[in-house]
Amino acid sequence: MNSFNETKGFKARRPLQLAVLVVVVGAILAGIYFFGATEAEEKADPSLPVVNVTTALQFAGASTVNLIGTVRAFSEAAITSEKSGRVTGVRVSLGDAVSAGAIIATLENAAESASVLQAEGVYDAAVSAAAQSGVGINEANTNLNRTTNSIKATVNSALNTVNDTVVTEIDVYYNQPNSPAPRLEIGSDGQSRTMELKRVEIGERLESWKAYLNNQNTNYDPVEALDISENNIVLTLELIDIFLSIFMKDEDVVKTDTFSALRSSLINTQLALDNERTALESATDTVRRAQLSAAGGSNSAADAQVKQALGSLRAAQAQFAKTIIRTPISGTVNALDIRTGDFVNSFVQVAQVANNNALEIITFAGEKDRAVITIGDEVLIENEFTGVVTEVAPAVDPGTGKTEVRIASESPDLQNGNSVQITKQVESTVSTDVIIPLTAVKFALNDGTVFMIENDRLTPRTVTLGTIRGGSVEILDGLEVNEEFVVDARGLVEATEVEVIR
Repeated sequence: MNSFNETKGFKARRPLQLAVLVVVVGAILAGIYFFGATEAEEKADPSLPVVNVTTALQFAGASTVNLIGTVRAFSEAAITSEKSGRVTGVRVSLGDAVSAGAIIATLENAAESASVLQAEGVYDAAVSAAAQSGVGINEANTNLNRTTNSIKATVNSALNTVNDTVVTEIDVYYNQPNSPAPRLEIGSDGQSRTMELKRVEIGERLESWKAYLNNQNTNYDPVEALDISENNIVLTLELIDIFLSIFMKDEDVVKTDTFSALRSSLINTQLALDNERTALESATDTVRRAQLSAAGGSNSAADAQVKQALGSLRAAQAQFAKTIIRTPISGTVNALDIRTGDFVNSFVQVAQVANNNALEIITFAGEKDRAVITIGDEVLIENEFTGVVTEVAPAVDPGTGKTEVRIASESPDLQNGNSVQITKQVESTVSTDVIIPLTAVKFALNDGTVFMIENDRLTPRTVTLGTIRGGSVEILDGLEVNEEFVVDARGLVEATEVEVIR
């Protein structure tokens, strides 16, 4: 009986339990729908744009000058052909190290070689005819040859004297004296740059002097050899005089005496060259007088023929020399645009030689940028390497309409021929100047606008633009130095609600 009642009670409660279960499940489903809808609404509502604001006062001192420069060697030469012709030989390869005067390539020169041979024959015949026109002319020519040989010995001695002076006594005061950019290691009262440039010039003169003497043969020109020697001695004396002035101020008696002795030695060498020049003039005059005597005191036809033949010979030699392409400087072959068998036209670049161990950067600055660039300024190259402004041209380059600026850098990562970005920080000199970044301006046909913030919305304001320098621009009117503006206006639209970051 009790069991029957319990069963009957359970059946009576079952509809109630089902109703409760239905209510609970419905609540859960409603909650899921509500929270899902809320999340979808949140996702559908995009976040506000975030903008940074600043003032011209805060931005002051952050303006920069941005330039583009080209890395090149201190010593560089573009080698061109002087005449057209077929390339018969290329003596160097790309990347080879070459010295001044080295042969890069040769052009077909059979005709030029024949012309030289023919001119030599005509000259020898003219000299022989002139020699037979008088008894004393042979003796005069012999004396002239002796004088020429004496000049050769004196010139070689002068070369050794200058070379020993530079290498033994002068180079000890330089760091890397044989490089294109030697550094003076003693105080010089502002003359360091002059002394470094003179050392570079002397080094180049010595290389050219040696190459000239090594290339001389039967066509030795004693007058030219004397001129080259005396000019190089004068240049060396100028550098010695500067060293003497430094040592005398420092009251260094030992060094002063040493350089005084060097100076005396060079002056004696210069006097020896002068004596040789006098002897040459005398011997040449003797030959001419002998020729005139043989011709009866009038202008000898034989003498005129000798000069004419000599002129033809020199012209033929000059044409032959144009078929041999040489490098005027020492360095590395960075470009080689010809091969054996190629045909080249006149004045076409065939090779490029440069000293890749000493590089500088060449750039050109406009009028406004030039006003804030001075020698000694430090700049940033490619936002990684530092450099120093070494030279600023005194005038505007007519080809570019800008001023050339040279920058030195010791970074090993720079390579000859690279284009690099150069950045120089410019400090604001007047506190009332309104200077803002270019990114803050929306440019129009006339002047531009900047965005201000009012009630968390973008509000445009018209401004009058002044000088643009690098990544910044001067505002002449429309914005005060302490007013806040949006740093980057790119992509922003007027009246947009934004989130502000200060």
